[in-house]
Amino acid sequence: MSLERVWSFASDAFAPAPDEAELVNPGLGGRGLAEFLARGLAGLGAKVNRPVPEDWGWRLELVFEGRRFWMGCGAVSGEPGRFVVFLKARRGLGGLLAAAVWRESFERLAGAVWDLLRESPEVRELEVEGP
Repeated sequence: MSLERVWSFASDAFAPAPDEAELVNPGLGGRGLAEFLARGLAGLGAKVNRPVPEDWGWRLELVFEGRRFWMGCGAVSGEPGRFVVFLKARRGLGGLLAAAVWRESFERLAGAVWDLLRESPEVRELEVEGP
C-alpha cells in the first residue's frame, strides 16, 4: 500500500518570491510554504533539510520518528493563490517489511501537517486526498 497524502488549499501568504522564477518553473513557487512547514515540523521533532528547488516547486527531505519521508510544496499552475503539498515515504526493503510501523509514523506525520495547515489563519479551503 502506498504511503502518500496530498493537501490543497488557498492562501495569500505564500506568493512566489521574485527570485523563485530562476529556481523553479515560473509561477509555481512554494518556497515560503516549504519553509513554513519545515519550521513547524522541526518544532515537533522532525529533522528537516532546507527546501530544495525542483521544476515543479520545492522539495523537503525529512526524518520523523527515525523514518525518512519527503514532501513537495508548490503553487497550482494557472490558479493564483492555490497551493498543493504532498507527503511520501522513502522506504527501502526494511520499510517494506515493517509496513505497519511505517504506516503509524506516516499517519502521525500526516496528522502534524494537517494540523499545521488547518491551524494557520493564512490557510483556507483546505482539502485532503488520500486515506
